[in-house]
Amino acid sequence: MLITPDISTLSYKRQLAKRFDRASRSYDSYADFQKIVLDRLLAMLPLSQADVVLDLGTGTGQALGILSQQLKPKCNIALDLSPQMLTVARERFSALPNLHCVCADAERLPFQEKSCDLVFSSLAVQWCLSPLDLFNELFRVTKPGGYVVFSTLSQGSMPEISQAWVGLDSQRHVHDYMAQDALLDCIKASGLNLLSSQLSDILMWFDSPEAAIYSLKKVGASLIAGDAHSSVSPTRWKAFLREYEKQRDERGVPLSYQVSFIVAQRPAIV
Repeated sequence: MLITPDISTLSYKRQLAKRFDRASRSYDSYADFQKIVLDRLLAMLPLSQADVVLDLGTGTGQALGILSQQLKPKCNIALDLSPQMLTVARERFSALPNLHCVCADAERLPFQEKSCDLVFSSLAVQWCLSPLDLFNELFRVTKPGGYVVFSTLSQGSMPEISQAWVGLDSQRHVHDYMAQDALLDCIKASGLNLLSSQLSDILMWFDSPEAAIYSLKKVGASLIAGDAHSSVSPTRWKAFLREYEKQRDERGVPLSYQVSFIVAQRPAIV
């Protein structure tokens, strides 16, 4: 039976793709936090060779070169919901052998069962609407004995932004990220074996509240489903920035993240 996504899901995915399309050319210049997370995740790779590697939510392809160099895959798959992100990745790695760029939804992967030795994903999982559906898909496309290695934002990320909005309005201005326990439950429910999990607090510092917000906007990670700045009146936005400024110390204006680092494996067939 063909399951058709509802209109709200399709609308969310279209908005998400457009947001990252707009950020495709500015992403690399503002992705300091993303690079920190990526480096930590790459250091957790549990294998030294893989025939088929899927970089899920590849963005501008920051992981592709290292994955190719370390694992020597026969097939590199770069998947993203944003066509423009894939364009940047393709331009960046035009000489990378066996690179296949695929524009698709991570929750509906267009791949055969048991086709990937490694599914790798840095800071993309948090944008999926149904984590259980996602991990069922990751289980489906991973070869027996293959690995799923990913990072994702967790509950408690960006409390500084929430704090700055307190008292200014009653709207939600930060994405609802999944709690670590709920994330691990979804992984286990999919049939994947959890090999390791780490929850890390990563704190970034900025020269101004505007710079902190730009670090999100310029990589496509708007605060909520829409663009926070455009959905708030100029007066209220300035009030928010004043409140955020109050959190400054000698290091600058803080913005902190809770990041889950996960290594899982599809059980091998005996």
